[in-house]
Amino acid sequence: MTKLIEIANCLENEFPPEYAEDFDNIGLLAGRLDKEVTKVLVCLDCNKNVVKEAIKIGAQLIVTHHPVIFSPIKNITDSTDSGEMLISALENNISIYSAHTNADSAPQGLTDTVCDKLGLTPTGNMEGHLARICTAPAGMTAKKLCEKIKEEFHLDKLYSTFTQDREIKTVAVCNGGGGGELVEIAMSLGVDVYISGDLKHHEISSFKVSDNIDFIEIRHYDCERIVTEIFKDRLTKKFGTELEVIISSAEVSPLVDTDKIL
Repeated sequence: MTKLIEIANCLENEFPPEYAEDFDNIGLLAGRLDKEVTKVLVCLDCNKNVVKEAIKIGAQLIVTHHPVIFSPIKNITDSTDSGEMLISALENNISIYSAHTNADSAPQGLTDTVCDKLGLTPTGNMEGHLARICTAPAGMTAKKLCEKIKEEFHLDKLYSTFTQDREIKTVAVCNGGGGGELVEIAMSLGVDVYISGDLKHHEISSFKVSDNIDFIEIRHYDCERIVTEIFKDRLTKKFGTELEVIISSAEVSPLVDTDKIL
């Protein structure tokens, strides 16, 4: 039988806490470290549907990328969705663990996995540990890179400033949100393409008016959902059949294609 503390130690070995950003809230967010665990549910975002799924399948632990407790909270009641979710988890003896920006930034973590999927070779960090500067393979063009992204992340649509279809040599990658100072750094470094998501309109516009750098948006959910595969892979390699690790099927993107529902 596996103890939760053993799982936590495994995740912290794979994604050391020192790689987390100062603003983050990682680690065990609800539950007891001496708890016995036989089944783990992994997800990008833990919400009410994910907790219901965990209850249904008999999971004792949810490992999530985005923390269920991020900003300071004053109470946990059933008057809010987040409060109801936490109450439901604890009432059903389900613990919740988060590996967030440490899982993004750690070597062979989420950011490096995104780069690897796209055939990009990291050569350094753009800001601390949070983003990678990469070299593109010979013959890579803006159009080919867009096609590669759509293929690897199973996307029907992709958005880019796409000022010209040219050969590219350097690419900056920050999965998820990559706005603010990271935009300024990417432009100052003179990379050919910046790949990220969750940027503000004026930040995207700054790329559009530039003659030598383009921006490609992989939306936050689409880019980071693969973290569940990483979690499952690392835990399975460590604990084998002793621990059943299941990727959540209840979790879906908060944004939907209206063509499919209207």
